[in-house]
Order: sequence, then C-alpha cells, then structure tokens
Amino acid sequence: MSTGSMQDTPDIEKKLRGYLFGTACADALGRPVEHFTLEQIKEKFGEKGILELPPDSPWTDDTQLMLVLARGLLRGSELEIPDLMGKIAEELVLWLDEPDLGAGATTKGAALNLKDGIHWSNSGLNSKTCGSLMRVGILGFIFRNDPEKLIKAASISGRITHTHPAADAASVAGAYAVKLAFDGVEPREMFEPLLDVTKVISHEFIQALENSYNTAYSDIGDEEGLKKLGQGWYADETFALAYFCILRYPNDYKKAVQTAVNITGDSDSVASVAGGILGARLGIDAVPISWIEALKDKEILEEMVRPLLEKYF
Repeated sequence: MSTGSMQDTPDIEKKLRGYLFGTACADALGRPVEHFTLEQIKEKFGEKGILELPPDSPWTDDTQLMLVLARGLLRGSELEIPDLMGKIAEELVLWLDEPDLGAGATTKGAALNLKDGIHWSNSGLNSKTCGSLMRVGILGFIFRNDPEKLIKAASISGRITHTHPAADAASVAGAYAVKLAFDGVEPREMFEPLLDVTKVISHEFIQALENSYNTAYSDIGDEEGLKKLGQGWYADETFALAYFCILRYPNDYKKAVQTAVNITGDSDSVASVAGGILGARLGIDAVPISWIEALKDKEILEEMVRPLLEKYF
C-alpha cells in the first residue's frame, strides 16, 4: 500500500504504537473486573475503582483477536476484499489453537465453522455481542486513506463472526473511529461521520450512538451516564460506552480508560475500544509508561509495528 507519505512516518508510528498499546493496556486494566458489578469493583479496589495495572498484566481475547486480524492484514491488505477475507478466515482458524483468553461463543463458533470448511461468507452467527467490534480498529490504520475499502472490510470481516446488523454497524464505527483518530479528528467531531457510515446499517446502533453523544454532553455524572447506556455485552452498547468515555475525556487517555473499566459490564471490551481510539489520536506518549511496562507480552505488540508500517506506506 503506498498511500502514506514518508514524512508522516514519526507521527504515524507514534499513533500506531498508541493504538496497539492503547488497546492492550486498556484491555489488561479491565480484565480483572470484567464480570464484576461496579459495587464489587469498589469493594475490592476502593471507592475510585481499579486504576492501575499491576506488573505482568495479561490482555484478553480482545487484543488477541485484534492481533489475529492484524496478521490477516499483513498477509493480504493489498488484495481485493474476497481474497483478503480468505486470509483473515485462515488466521481465525489458526487462532483456535492459541490459548483461550476468554473469547465469546460467537467468535469460537464461527471459527469452528470456518475450520469445518464453511465459507467465510456463511460462517457468521446472528449475534450482536461485541466480538467483531473489539478487533476491527486495526483496519482504521491500514485503510486510513481508502475509506471505501475500510468500510467494506470492517463490515465483511465483522460478519465473518457476527452477522447481526447492530454488530455490523458497530464494526464499521469501530474501524472508522480509529481512522478518524489517526486523522487527528476530535471525538466530538467524529459524531456526524460515524452517523453517516452506519445509518443505513442499523437503527439500533444509531440510537445507541445518539444516546452516547447526548448523554456525554448532559450534566449527568460518569457513573450514572454509563449505567444509562448499558453494560457493553452487545456491540451497540460497547461502542456507546466507549464513545461516552472519550467524549468526556478527549485529551486524557488514562482518565478515559479508568472511566471505561469501572462499570457493571464488559469492562475490558469497552476500555479496549476507547483506549484504541484515544491511543491512535493522542499517540503512544499519552499511554502511561507504567502501564506499558506492566503489560505482559508487550514485545508481541512491538514486533507488529514495523511490518504494519511497511504495509501502510
């Protein structure tokens, strides 16, 4: 792909690291509290909730599956969509042999369908859980300068596992938000473009997106606002919660992620989506050094940087 300018390299490299580490650190922070209620989180970690990563913190299937998608892109981002999806499908089958980091039944079921020889166009399940959303952000980097291919790839790669319209729209929004973040767009200014790319896909998702935006700019407190938007097990809610956090704290990666994990619900997924978007916008310097140092297997992320940059330029 030859869409980037080499003059952009230092900035783009920082933003790519920001996306990769921003996703993984947020995911790791949310991992210990994923199935807790907010009351249980406060009981265990204090009134302000979980705030810091302990040493050697592992990520979950959210980051694992983002890396699966990244490997598929490294094998074929320059290909036409059907051939690229074939590469991504192959990576999903290979993923079945990786350690189980908590992947949902939908993604596992679809990957098993692929393994059984079902074509990727028919492998997905009618589920609106957030498994497709949480992995798609990397598409926003690779296809940043080709919005048409980005939208198509986000939708079709999402439907390999999750075919529900709300999950489809969330996949498109998740990838497109990362593209906008790489472009330097403020979270507030993302609202109209995100509406535009999802409005024909799912009314349910549009409603969640509008609720997120309106709630973020109301007088409601963070805790109550997040509670109002749901728990994040479904893709439309996951994106709505993540978007709320980055609207509230558009220039503060750490605060946005801390807000995202301290919920009753899918803490790691909401946080990883928010962390990836803000990490891409603000760059690696916005991610706390102490979190990066505490992250287990961080060298895996570092090893992805150069190959992904080479695909982009």
